[in-house]
Amino acid sequence: MRTFTYKILCSAVLAAACVSPALAASKTWKASLAQMPVYAESKDKGILVDFVKALEKVSGDKIEIQVVPFPRSMNDVQEKTVDFHLPLIQIPGSETGTDKFDYSTASIFHVNFTLYSGKTVDITPATAGKFKVETEIAHTGYFNFPIAPSTNLEGSLKKVDAGRLDAFVFADFASDPIVKQNHLTNIKRQLFKRFDVKIILPKGGRAGPTDMFLSENIAKLVKSGEMAKLMGPIDAPFDAWQP
Repeated sequence: MRTFTYKILCSAVLAAACVSPALAASKTWKASLAQMPVYAESKDKGILVDFVKALEKVSGDKIEIQVVPFPRSMNDVQEKTVDFHLPLIQIPGSETGTDKFDYSTASIFHVNFTLYSGKTVDITPATAGKFKVETEIAHTGYFNFPIAPSTNLEGSLKKVDAGRLDAFVFADFASDPIVKQNHLTNIKRQLFKRFDVKIILPKGGRAGPTDMFLSENIAKLVKSGEMAKLMGPIDAPFDAWQP
C-alpha cells in the first residue's frame, strides 16, 4: 500500500514539473489604448480593442486593457505603468522615437495622409511648403516644412473649399467623411504620404521582451490572415476619388 501511494505521489510531482515551465512562461501584459471613435471606444469596443484581444488569444498570455484619453495613455507608457500604448503614427526617419519612448518594430496599420487643396491651387506634396497649409494640431511635427496647426478639421476643410486656405493635410479616414457630409466640391484630393502606425514602448524597449512579444504574435496574425481582417476597415490603400 505504501509503495502504491509513493508511486502516485511521484507521478504527481513529475506531472507538476512538466506543467510548471509552461505556467511560468505565461505573462500578464498591460496595454493602454487611446480613446477614439472606431479605434477604441471602450474596453469592449473598437478595432484596436479587437486587435489586442486577438494578440491575447494567439499568444496565450493575458493582456489587461485600459482605454483612456490619448495624453494619459502616452504618459502611462512613458512612466512605465503600462507595457505598451497604441496607436501612434511614426515620424519619418525615426525608428527609436524620441527621448521619452520607442516605436515597436512591427507596424500595425497604415494611414493615408491626404492633401486637400482648392481645385484651382497648383500644389503637390513636393511644393506644399510654398503654400499656406494646415494640419491637425498634434501632427505638425510630421512635416519638413512650416505648417499651421488646426484644432478643427471641419473648419480647415471648409476654409480650403472657400479659398481662404490653400490646403489641408491629414488622414483620409478622418477627413473624407467631412468632405462628403458637407458637400465640399471645390476641393481636390491627392496622396501626400502613407505613414506607418506603430505601438509605443517605454524608452529602451525596442528589441526588448515586449517588442519581441508583439512582433512574434503580430507575425502569427499576419500569417493566418487575421490581421488583414482586423485592420481592413482602417488600413485601406489610397482611393483617388474626387469630390
